[in-house]
Amino acid sequence: MDPSEQGNASPVDHELELKLPHLLFTKTVRELYAKIVNEWDFLKKSACQTAAGRALWKHVIHDPLADVLAGETYLRNLHEKIKKDRHNNAREISGVILAVRTLWFDSKIEAVLDSSAGAAQVVLLGAGMDSRAYRLSCLKESDVFEVDFPEVLQVKAALLEEALESTEHLRLMAKSLTRVAADIRENDWLEKLQISGFVPEKNTVWVLEGIIYYLSNSQAMQVLKTVGEKCTLTHTVLLADFMNKASTTLSSSTFHFYSDWPDHLLPSLGFSHVKLSQIGDPDAHFGLMHDPLNLFNKLRNLPRSVETHPDDGTPCCRLYLVQASGSPNQTVSLKAPSQRSI
Repeated sequence: MDPSEQGNASPVDHELELKLPHLLFTKTVRELYAKIVNEWDFLKKSACQTAAGRALWKHVIHDPLADVLAGETYLRNLHEKIKKDRHNNAREISGVILAVRTLWFDSKIEAVLDSSAGAAQVVLLGAGMDSRAYRLSCLKESDVFEVDFPEVLQVKAALLEEALESTEHLRLMAKSLTRVAADIRENDWLEKLQISGFVPEKNTVWVLEGIIYYLSNSQAMQVLKTVGEKCTLTHTVLLADFMNKASTTLSSSTFHFYSDWPDHLLPSLGFSHVKLSQIGDPDAHFGLMHDPLNLFNKLRNLPRSVETHPDDGTPCCRLYLVQASGSPNQTVSLKAPSQRSI
């Protein structure tokens, strides 16, 4: 069903009780998740939280691998939050931002590949528990590269092996999938990517979903500059989400990099076209944002320069969904002010 037909439905409208797949209770999967719970830090664990959101918003997101990639702990935690939100008649149900963000990235990846006849490489930086290579048919002509910490990729590969062995109809949808063990906070990730078969001169879609704000200012800027430099070699598309400064204050120990004006920043790094959307905009709605009084609609109706909401004085915490592109034969007409992190 088209997500736009779902109205403001939340996951619990479709499934009141949490139904966990049998695979989560097998010995191998339990051992893998014990490693996650006991050994991973917050940044690595955020990959499982993202997968849990995709699993519990399954009425709008098709991700049959999300349950096993999320794990019992994160599925139960998010399910309890959703139940509480429903009980309290919350205008924003837990996970809705993640659902909209996922659908936005899915739609943009498909549109970009359709316009390039599907021949572009796709690089997922900080891929985490992303399973697009197994669920998006638009990737059938694309070489996909997943870049993340080696321990994340190892556990993910083991979980996927268990899932694929137990479910016949699941298979790789991408032309190829290469996992690249690298930390994008370091300076050697591009070298490792190229050693793994990435071709710098080939059209590329770079995906930075739910990751850039965990980096320091210098780390994030280095990643963005590295991608932006590719605009001088070939047609390059960046899909990324950015927090504004107010959003990072929600957890200053977790979130670091911000940009209040990413549509000004990115042209200074080599991108000639930048389109910015906010949750609830026509291309970032997906039938989940009809309530005019929900937080996201109230925010996007305010000028972006407004830092506190006039109704209650709360900080205007915004998430920007940004598509930027550039090519060797295009020129940049905008320059950006300097950016810094808190």
